[in-house]
Amino acid sequence: MKKLIDFLHKPHFFQRLWKKIVSLFHFEQWTLMVMRRNDESIPAWDEFKSIMPPLDRFWADPFPWEHNGKQYLFYEELLFSNNRGHISCMTLNENLDVIKNEVVLQRPYHLSYPFLFKYENNLYMIPESYESNAIELYQCVEFPGNWEFKKTLIPNIRAVDATLLEANGKWWMFANIFEEGGSSHDTLHLYYSSNPIAGSWTPHPSNPIVKNIKNARPAGRIFLSERGWIRPAQDCSQRYGYAINFNRIIVLNEKEYTETTETTFLPPKDKQSILATHTWNKMGNLLTSDAQYWRRKF
Repeated sequence: MKKLIDFLHKPHFFQRLWKKIVSLFHFEQWTLMVMRRNDESIPAWDEFKSIMPPLDRFWADPFPWEHNGKQYLFYEELLFSNNRGHISCMTLNENLDVIKNEVVLQRPYHLSYPFLFKYENNLYMIPESYESNAIELYQCVEFPGNWEFKKTLIPNIRAVDATLLEANGKWWMFANIFEEGGSSHDTLHLYYSSNPIAGSWTPHPSNPIVKNIKNARPAGRIFLSERGWIRPAQDCSQRYGYAINFNRIIVLNEKEYTETTETTFLPPKDKQSILATHTWNKMGNLLTSDAQYWRRKF
């Protein structure tokens, strides 16, 4: 009896027991969130429209793009059966309904975080491809579904969520690096180049520029506001991709980097089914995010 009493008094026993019971009927699944928005203010959760995936997969890391008057959403799709992500693309109508959905890029290793950018009238993608031990660049041959490998931007590196910014006469690449003493959650490195396609990337002398689990890992495109450049970052302090911190870049040059956290987008307290959020992107009036749900298995 004493052993049973001691067991029941172990830290967080009932919390773990409850989680076990809930997991018999629910599972964690990332889903996409979209809405129309013209200003920079952070909306309430109930303003978003959820785009729910089938039960056998998750959808995350949404990156919107506009092409010939239509709006598209590139994102990571991961099937639970093989646990390997690839890049897919949705076509949305004015009501934010999905009118087409297709796989656009697959490799024999995991892909996610399809960062898109234009350079000299060509569209490029840098997906997360850390399993290939490189930061890879792909060029769009035919929009939206035909992409070809262009080159390796940085070889022999285990990097996640590479994010580019053109500012102050340079191209800047932010990425979290797996290295001794660091992880994909808390170690942000910075590189710079005069040309994002043909140039070499120089490591910033202050690397890692951020060593903090609350605001290191990129969470979407860096955007310009009336307050300056804002860098969305994942807050992984509670769990992976728990919330999004918006960091204003104060100093960005070849010798220094400083930023300050201005505001945070948290999972809603009144909706226990939403556990986390870790991507924030906007193009035109289309604002996109993602959310990790407790979802019923059947």
